Amino acid sequence: LIWVSHAKGVQQIEIQKEIQYSALILQLDQIWVNDQLFSNPSERSLGSDQRKIAFKLKLPTLRNQEITQYHYQLAGYSDEWHINSYHDNWITYNALAPGDYTFTVKPEIEGVFGAPVVYQFSIDHPVYMRWWFMLFVGLLIVGIVVIFYRRQLKIQKRKSDQLNELNSSKLTAIQSQMNPHFIFNSLNSIQDLVLKGDVENSYTYITTFSDLVRRTLNYSDKDLIEFEQEVKLLEVYLSLEKLRFKKDFDYQLITNDIEDINIPPLLVQPFVENALLHGLLHLEGHKELKVEFQLSEEALICTIQDNGVGRERAKEIRKRQRADHESFSGKAIKRRFEILSQVYEGDFDVVYEDLVSNGEAIGTKVILRMPYKQKF
Repeated sequence: LIWVSHAKGVQQIEIQKEIQYSALILQLDQIWVNDQLFSNPSERSLGSDQRKIAFKLKLPTLRNQEITQYHYQLAGYSDEWHINSYHDNWITYNALAPGDYTFTVKPEIEGVFGAPVVYQFSIDHPVYMRWWFMLFVGLLIVGIVVIFYRRQLKIQKRKSDQLNELNSSKLTAIQSQMNPHFIFNSLNSIQDLVLKGDVENSYTYITTFSDLVRRTLNYSDKDLIEFEQEVKLLEVYLSLEKLRFKKDFDYQLITNDIEDINIPPLLVQPFVENALLHGLLHLEGHKELKVEFQLSEEALICTIQDNGVGRERAKEIRKRQRADHESFSGKAIKRRFEILSQVYEGDFDVVYEDLVSNGEAIGTKVILRMPYKQKF
């Protein structure tokens, strides 16, 4: 024993106990990872899925076990020190985050601390949290954004080009409807009526012609018009041609009570004009034209049927006359159908059918398929 004198009195120190307790060697008896014995404790790097670790402590058997304690800390998880009793020699940590850790534990008996045991280990970050993976993902996202942006630019440019071409085709459609031949014939008919002194019919012709021009120009700048407006345009046009052909020409315009739909403007009239100009104009005798509309779930179907000379005969006549109106009007409207199919993502289509009886042409049928928009 050593007796030490100080201001508050005299203190007795048991040298043998101090030496005995400080010489105690604490051991990490076992290390368990994810509830399995860790067979290689020297391996200090754990996988990203190895997030549960348990330490079993071991001290020599002591007579005064009840006053023996373990002081421990896991740096990287918490700076706080914790205390377990001698018999509670398991220390477990659950759901540790990826990172570096230092486990420190030391025994304490009656205020005397034994040598600490230190175990350092780390838990790997998951692949998706590693810098190279995040860099790769970042570059991938940037690449996808760039590709998507460039693709959108191409789509916008294609749509812009399609709309420009569509507008150009609408202008061509106007030109086909107001072609010089038609205007010249209309003015000639008006002149004939005026010279004959037929004031009433000349006035009717002028009024009808003006109405046709007005409607054509009004509808030309619209993407969609009401079905009734397209029908009215056809009525005005056909009534004008009826005045020109007089009693030799009859027509039927059948709508089957279709209503509440919108369609692109100026689609049907060029085909009706072709039927008159190339099929009926060269027919001797009574000329008949039938225009009928039918509605399906997906499209508006327009059937144009004439009792004219047929397409082959019309081609021969055009060659002799060197007429180019069909190539101007027909091809333009076909191209417009192609553009409309792309812009409206619907199948605009035209089908020609030659009508024959006993080997002789008795007319032509044209079937137009036009997707529509329902009015709300």
